[in-house]
Amino acid sequence: QYKDRVIYFEANEHYFLGEPKTKYLQFVETDDSDMVAGVQTGRIDIGAPSFAKAIADQIASYNDNGEISGTIIKTITYDNLGYGYIGLNAESVNVGGEPGSEASKNLRKGLATILAQQRELAVNSYYGDAASVIEYPISNTSWAAPQPADEGYEVAYSKDVNGEEIYTSGMSEDEAAEAAVNAARGFLKAAGYTFDENGKATAAPEGAKLEYEVIVPAEGKGNHPSFSLVNAARDLFAELGITLHINDPADSGLLWDALEAGTAELWCAAWGATIDPDMYQIYHSTSRPGYGGSGSNHYRIADDKLDSLIMEARTSADQAFRKTTYRAALGVILDWGVEIPVYQRQQCYIFSEERIDTDTLA
Repeated sequence: QYKDRVIYFEANEHYFLGEPKTKYLQFVETDDSDMVAGVQTGRIDIGAPSFAKAIADQIASYNDNGEISGTIIKTITYDNLGYGYIGLNAESVNVGGEPGSEASKNLRKGLATILAQQRELAVNSYYGDAASVIEYPISNTSWAAPQPADEGYEVAYSKDVNGEEIYTSGMSEDEAAEAAVNAARGFLKAAGYTFDENGKATAAPEGAKLEYEVIVPAEGKGNHPSFSLVNAARDLFAELGITLHINDPADSGLLWDALEAGTAELWCAAWGATIDPDMYQIYHSTSRPGYGGSGSNHYRIADDKLDSLIMEARTSADQAFRKTTYRAALGVILDWGVEIPVYQRQQCYIFSEERIDTDTLA
């Protein structure tokens, strides 16, 4: 039965492999903080809270050792099959109505350079050790994800308009932010923006603007891993004479409505991934809303080379070939400046050490 937010199960004595040893099972509907407290008090045996810094701190506070696994609660973590990102709509953030032009790509890469520079602080602040910054728009759980040891591996949006490295080792956070602003200014100049003697934009090229909006579905109260990121980036954009408006709707459905309608300019979200890294439903040109495909290509990217790479990778079962092909496809996506990879987060299960023999867990 279902009653008072609890689903009650009873073991089936006629089950063909024998009656389960656990006769009664309850699924309890509750929020993350109450879930952790419920495991601590023994009201709940197993929980699966959304793993973030606040939850990790709460778990650690209940254990005598101050860790996420101790005598009260045991925590098992694993990488989430998906990743967080910031998206840009190529059809609404461009120059001269030509989403695929070099000027349009430079515009978007200028914006992306500022946003990418702010990722580390934001992710650490929200997730702590429960997430890490990623450099390619693919989940680290995938065999196709580029790894730091791979030849040609790069930090996302870390090169200027001339292909030179923006950052040097030993830079302070303030120095890195200043370097990002200077690099973004170079991209925007190449896109056709006009700047005054103070380095602030005074005019945008046709089709581009001096202000853009980013939608962050943070429940209207800033509860989102990228909320602090876009707030910090807003100040850096102001140094360039660009205004970034932050829209934090209480109803996240407003974001998805804007994506479907094509009215969103920039947005913060996360993809759920599949075991196979097929990129067709997200990046193929026919997957743009209204083109007969999946409708999930909210970046509205349409690139013949990218389409070809996606289809080529679909024709082979050779994992090495597919990984190389997908690596090239990821490069095209980053060159368009339509997606900023932000974080790979962890998921967790928590177990009551007082009520469960955790040594028996598979």
